[in-house]
Amino acid sequence: MSDTLNERITQLEIQLAHTQRTCDQLNEVVTKLSLDAQTRDRMLQRLMDQVKDFKNKLDDGGGSLEDEKPPHY
Repeated sequence: MSDTLNERITQLEIQLAHTQRTCDQLNEVVTKLSLDAQTRDRMLQRLMDQVKDFKNKLDDGGGSLEDEKPPHY
């Protein structure tokens, strides 16, 4: 093979290595964001359940939320 062809192949291999590294980094970011989103979804669901519970207590004549003790008591 000629030197220019070897140089071109080497440059392509370097570019491929950089592209693979970038793809790996992007995959890590996407995976982390997905896990973060799942955590937020679970937290949001718990909050929605708590709001429903409070609303049900109020609708059932369970008194006002002002009468409830905070959770740290």
